[in-house]
Amino acid sequence: MSAITNALAAIDEIGADGDLDAGATSPLDELELDSVADPILLPDGKQIFPVKLFGEPIHEIAARLIDTRQPAASRFLRLTGPPGTGKSQLARCIAHKLWIDRGEQVIERHGNPFYGLVEMQPGPSSDEYFFRYEFVPAAERGGDVRLVDSAFVDAMRHGWLVMIDEVNTARDVCLLSINGCLDGRLALYLPATAETVIAQPGFGVILAYNPRLLAGGATDITDAWRSRFPATLEVTSNWPALAKLGAPEPLVTAAMRLDRLRMAGDDGLVWTPQYRDIESLAEMIGRVRVISRCPGAPRSPRSGSATSARPAARAAPRPGGALRGPAIRRQR
Repeated sequence: MSAITNALAAIDEIGADGDLDAGATSPLDELELDSVADPILLPDGKQIFPVKLFGEPIHEIAARLIDTRQPAASRFLRLTGPPGTGKSQLARCIAHKLWIDRGEQVIERHGNPFYGLVEMQPGPSSDEYFFRYEFVPAAERGGDVRLVDSAFVDAMRHGWLVMIDEVNTARDVCLLSINGCLDGRLALYLPATAETVIAQPGFGVILAYNPRLLAGGATDITDAWRSRFPATLEVTSNWPALAKLGAPEPLVTAAMRLDRLRMAGDDGLVWTPQYRDIESLAEMIGRVRVISRCPGAPRSPRSGSATSARPAARAAPRPGGALRGPAIRRQR
C-alpha cells in the first residue's frame, strides 16, 4: 500500500466515526456532469464555467447591472463566498463580456492581457489615499518618491471596471474615501493636484469577498456600502465542472458532500475544501502517482475555474453558458 492510500484510509476511518464518512452517498451527492456547458475561454487561458440563472448565463445577467454608457445608472455588484470558489474569475468573466460588447479589442498591458478590468486589494493598513495615489520611487532623485494616479483613478479616467478583492479587510477610512464614486456623483477629489476626477462611461465597481473572513471583528461591509452595492451573488464551487476538468469523481463528490454539510450548518464545519483546493490536490495526486509509477493515476485538471453563483439565500442554479475570447493585441 502506498503512503497516500494509507493516509486516505486513516482519514476515512476517522470520518466514519462521525457524520463525515467519505464513502456514504445520497442522491444529493450525485454529480450532474451533463449540466456543465461549454466553458468560456478568457484571454489569459483560463476556462470559466458560469451557471445559468433563470435560463441565462449568470455573467450576462450580472453585466446588465453595469451601464457602460451612463455609469450613474449602474447598480454595482457584490460577489460573496468562501475563498477558492471562483469569485474573482466570475468578475473577470463579467468584465470580459462588457469589454467585448463595447467593441473593444483585448490588448496587452503591463505584460498581461487587458480587457478593461483592474484589480485592487486593500488591507488593514490601507488609508484614505489608497484609492487615490500610488507612491513610486523618483528615478531622478534617489530616495525620493512621487505620486501617480492609482489604478482606481485610471479606471475612472478611462472607463474601466474595478474589482475590489477582500474589501471587508480594509479600514473604514479607506472605504469611505470613495463614497462619492459609488453614487450619482461619480467624483473623486485629488488633493495633491486640486483636481476632481469624474468617472467616464464604462466605469463600474465589483466587490469580491468572504463575509466570514475575519473572526472576532467586522465581517461584512458597512451599511453605507450595502446601499451602493444592492445586487449580491453568493458564489459556490461548481463541482460537476471540476469533474469535467479531470479531477477524480470520488474526490469531487466527497468535497461536495462536505460543503453541503457546511452550508447546512448542522455539523459545526466552518471550512471545507473548495474548487481551488480540490484542483490543487488532484494535480498533486496525479504528479505523485506518475513519479512513483503507480497505476490508475488520474488526469490532472486542466487550467481553469469552475464557478457557481446564486443570489444570496437562494439555491445554486445549473451551470452553463459559453463565450470565446478574441486574439490579444499588444498595446502601443
